[in-house]
Amino acid sequence: MSIDHDPRVGLAAALAGRAPGADLHALLDTVDPSSLDGPELAAYVRARFAVHNRAEAQLLASLRELGCAAEDAEGRPRRLPSSDGFSGDEVAAVLGCSRAAASRRLELADDLLSRLPALGAALWSGVLDEPKVRAISECVRDLSADHARLVVAEVLDEAGGLPVMALRERVTELGLAIDPDWAERRRRRAEARGRVELAANPSGTATLSFCDAPAPDGIASMSRVEALAAQLRAAGVLTPINPLRVHVGMRLLNGSTAGMTDPEIIDLLAAEYHATATPDDPAGRDDSGPDDGPDDCGPDDRGPDDRGPDDSGPDDGPDDNGADDGPDDGPDDGPDDGPGDGSEGRRHDLDLTVPAPGSRAAQGTLELSELPTPPVEPDDDVSASWCEPRAGRLRRGTVEVRLRLSTALGLDAHPGIVPGYGAVTAPIARDLVEQHRSGEWRVVLVDGDGHLEHVVLARRRPARPRGPDAARGKAPGATRTGAIVELQVPTTLLGALTPEHHGPWAPLLRELLARMTDLRRSGGLGRAPDTASGPDQWRRRHPAAEADRWTRARDRHCVVPWCRRPAHRAEIDHTRDHAHGGPTVTWNLGAWCTQHHRAKHLAGWRVRQPLPGWFVIRTRAGITHTTGPPRILRPLPDPTPGVRPRPLPHDGRPDPDAAADHLDDWHRRFAAASGGGRKATPPAPRPAARHDPDDPPPF
Repeated sequence: MSIDHDPRVGLAAALAGRAPGADLHALLDTVDPSSLDGPELAAYVRARFAVHNRAEAQLLASLRELGCAAEDAEGRPRRLPSSDGFSGDEVAAVLGCSRAAASRRLELADDLLSRLPALGAALWSGVLDEPKVRAISECVRDLSADHARLVVAEVLDEAGGLPVMALRERVTELGLAIDPDWAERRRRRAEARGRVELAANPSGTATLSFCDAPAPDGIASMSRVEALAAQLRAAGVLTPINPLRVHVGMRLLNGSTAGMTDPEIIDLLAAEYHATATPDDPAGRDDSGPDDGPDDCGPDDRGPDDRGPDDSGPDDGPDDNGADDGPDDGPDDGPDDGPGDGSEGRRHDLDLTVPAPGSRAAQGTLELSELPTPPVEPDDDVSASWCEPRAGRLRRGTVEVRLRLSTALGLDAHPGIVPGYGAVTAPIARDLVEQHRSGEWRVVLVDGDGHLEHVVLARRRPARPRGPDAARGKAPGATRTGAIVELQVPTTLLGALTPEHHGPWAPLLRELLARMTDLRRSGGLGRAPDTASGPDQWRRRHPAAEADRWTRARDRHCVVPWCRRPAHRAEIDHTRDHAHGGPTVTWNLGAWCTQHHRAKHLAGWRVRQPLPGWFVIRTRAGITHTTGPPRILRPLPDPTPGVRPRPLPHDGRPDPDAAADHLDDWHRRFAAASGGGRKATPPAPRPAARHDPDDPPPF
């Protein structure tokens, strides 16, 4: 009796716990997926997914056997100990693919079956699919075998629930944490081999690549391109955002905007665009308006949307003066590809004025009268503008850096995170923190499990270091686009720090200790900033800046489980719609990217938030997904450097240090052979070999 003919038998229960073998495959073949409802269809798809992964593991194992197959002199079959340079040809001939594609599959098979057996077992059991297994294998390829296995052991439990790009970020973070010195040596060598490459595409376009560029410069360059493109969209340029970014980047590089400031570049490009015929929007919509995306009043509501704090609230950081004004051009799984951030035709929307003390714009800054004022050094720009005005709204072209306070103080060398980019080594993270010392500094206090307890907006900054390399200069004409520096610290560690032991960081540490003491005294530690708010706050359309920061820090990224759009690029949405009586408090707010914000309102998704930060999402297919607030401080392995410095991975190019040693050795041998300081007689040139035109070349 088949499953599809007996509705009394629950398919999810029948499939639970089955290994992805022949029995499960045979059972699935008896099921008609068109007859299943949402939960049973989800169980069916998961089972098919596991069977597919088992089949992929079997394919890789058989390809490895094919690559190692050989015959002896008598024609008897035998196996090579491992695949070699000719194994790819065997696989390519059987599959009808290129030798390069076959070799990549063989490399993955060798890695899973010999170097990373636990990862191969995860593919065999159906837990992980081939893209995730390949991503992990590629990210640990440079690591030694023991370090690679350690990273795999750390990440396997969480890999199944992470998208591929988030999985790559996590694996890279773990790899950098194991041996920070080795990771830093590898980065420096790669930077020394940086290059610019230009390649022609079959479509007739070109690809310009900056390979192995310094991470801070690459992040800053992309941030500037994004900011200029966003302001051009606000100026009425309706070009899709990705081609617009390409256009902006090319104009910055080809010399046509040399010597111009960013406002002048925006005026020039906008004038050029409006001087020509305006093309039709490819999506058939006008993205220039301030409010043509979804809001939490439903798809037919024409009121203001739900994508940032109310300007009437206490704002104390920069914003882009507008929320996302339309859906993205594609899936929400990479850098922002939606329209710009303009509102009401305004382009230069960063208010960089210093708020007057006691004014509404200065509310939310940390005012602690008991703290001594730090001494102002002659070249230190300590001022009241540490906390930039108007914080909390969705930001375009903004760099966000997340780093542990212990790493910033030099107590350890844990990697930092740049959301949307990935993990960076500790020196790069410290460099980014120093570059963005005038941005908005958030100190996130966490409990022993790494979960949010409070967000403190810091006023103090460490004194600027001395020396010619104290800070990087800005590019000519660059505008200040704002930045977010998030320093994470457990409250237990913060309480154990002695400010006087940390030199230039002492004023900031004293400020944080005083603030934490005040929070403990008032019972605010571990509570949202609007816990004691009343009906007046609940009726407001947009959250205040403190509630907005808390929500973004709690959620970290879009609350949809399979999405990792950074929170500073997401929109703040009411779980229960504001138009239907939903209060504007943190336990009814969440960070949603544009695509999933639209799905919530236009695709019939139903969302509940039974606990603050816990979301129950029921999609239109009737499938329920549950997610909770992620850890802010995720566990990292203890550093395990080798007894001697580990060798760097071979990258196909000669090592500059080894080449220099070889050259020095050659000079010494040459000097000895030539009698010390005597000039050596050059050898007589050999006669040129005659070429026989009838003799074929050796290859």
